[in-house]
Amino acid sequence: MPKTTEHCDEKIEEILCEDRISSLPDDLLVTILLSVPLKDAAATMILSKRWRFMWTMLPILVYKESDVESKNSVWDFLDKSLELHKAPLLGMYMQLGPQCPLDADVGKWVATALDRGLALLIFELRWSADPTSLPMTLYSCKSLKILRLSHKVLVDLPSSIWLPSLQILELNCVVYKNEDSLKRFLSSCPVLESMTVTREKDDNVKIFTVKAPYLLDLSYGNYMSDDDEEDTGRCLVIDTPALTYLDIADYSGNSWSIENTPCLEEVYFNVDRSLLGFDKFLRSFSKVLFLELILTDKMIVCFSTIEFSRLTKCKLFPNNSNWMDSLVSFLHNTPKLKYLIIDYVLNAFLMHTNSNCCQKTNHQPPIASMWWSQSISDPECLSSSLEKFELIDYGGREEERELVEYILTTSICLKTATISLSTLKLEDEDITMKELKAIPRVSITSHLFFKTSHK
Repeated sequence: MPKTTEHCDEKIEEILCEDRISSLPDDLLVTILLSVPLKDAAATMILSKRWRFMWTMLPILVYKESDVESKNSVWDFLDKSLELHKAPLLGMYMQLGPQCPLDADVGKWVATALDRGLALLIFELRWSADPTSLPMTLYSCKSLKILRLSHKVLVDLPSSIWLPSLQILELNCVVYKNEDSLKRFLSSCPVLESMTVTREKDDNVKIFTVKAPYLLDLSYGNYMSDDDEEDTGRCLVIDTPALTYLDIADYSGNSWSIENTPCLEEVYFNVDRSLLGFDKFLRSFSKVLFLELILTDKMIVCFSTIEFSRLTKCKLFPNNSNWMDSLVSFLHNTPKLKYLIIDYVLNAFLMHTNSNCCQKTNHQPPIASMWWSQSISDPECLSSSLEKFELIDYGGREEERELVEYILTTSICLKTATISLSTLKLEDEDITMKELKAIPRVSITSHLFFKTSHK
C-alpha cells in the first residue's frame, strides 16, 4: 500500500474517532472532562464548536498550583476560567501554595464560586503571608453542605451567620479571630453531622468547645507541645448529645472535658502525655462498643477501676514493657468482649533494646511464673463471649508467646485467632508457626491463622 494512502487512512480513522467522541451525550463528555486536570479540560475548547463551551458545564472545578507549569499563569487561569464558567457550580477545590502572590485576591475567587450555588468548598492556602479572612458570604451560604478550610485561613465571622445546610466541616490548622469564633460557628450550623479539627499552636483559642446537638462524628487532632508555659490553661470541651464516633489524637497535655455523650459507640484514643482529669475522661468511654487506644502508664492504672460493660471490640497498642500485668484486670472489666486486637507496632521498639526479650526461644511447656498465673479466676469474656483474637507484629518474644497461650487455653468461645508474623525473618516463620500450632486450644472449633510478609 502506498505511503500516502496509509497516511490518509490514519487521518480518516482519527477524524472518525473524534466524531464518535463528539457525538456522545453532554453528560458523558462532562464526566470524561472531570477525569483530567482543569487546565487540560479547558484546552479542549479549541477542538471544535462542539467542545468550545463543554468545559464550562463542569459541576466541579479543581485548582491546584502544581497543575499549572507557569508561576504566573495559574492566577490568570483562575481569573479567566471563573469568569467564563457560567453553569451552576456544585463544588470547588482550590489549593494555593507558597507561590501564591501576597496581593492575590483569594477572597474574590471564593466569593465568585459561592454565588453559583456551591454545595462543596475545599480551600487550602499555604502562602507566606498572614492568615486571611474569607468573604462574609461564606458564612451565610444556604446551599453549602461540605466545607474544608486549611492553613492560612482566619475564621473571622460577621455579625450575622447562618449555614442551614452544612453537614460536614473540616478546620485544618486555621486561626480563629477570637475565643468565641468557634462557638458561634458551630451554633450556626443546625444540621452539622461530621467535624474534623486539626489545631495549630497559636490558633487564638484556649477553651476549644465543640457544642453541636446533632453532631455524629468528631475527629480531633492537637499536636502542639506542652513544654511552653503560655499553653497552660488550654482545654477541650465536648458537649455533643448525638455523638456516636470520636477520634482523638492529642499530644498537648491540655485538660479535657466530655459532657453529654450518651450515644457514643466508637472511640479512637491516642494520647502520649499526661493530662488533668484523665481518669474522669477515660470513664466517659465506659459505655462504648468499640475502643482503640495506645496504652500508657496512666491508662493501665485506670483499667483496673473502670468497667466497660458494653465493649464488644477493642484494639490496644501497648506502649509499656509491663502492660501485660494489667491485661487480665482489663479483661475482667469487659464482660461482653467479642474481638480483641493487640498491635505490637509500638511496643516492639521498647523491647528491642532488651536482648533477652528479642532472642527467639524454642518451644517450652508453660511455666508457673507466667504473668497471668497470678489471677484468681479467668475473666468472664474468655468463657462466654470472646470469639476473635488478633496479634499484630508478633516478634517471637516470650511474653508474646505467653499471651497467645493464655488466649488459646482459656477462651472457650474462640472461633479464630490470627497472628501476624510480619516482623520475623523468613527462616523463623515456619518454626514459629509450628510452636504456636502446638499450643492446646480449649475451643475445639477454633481456627489458628497466620499472616506473613513473605510469599
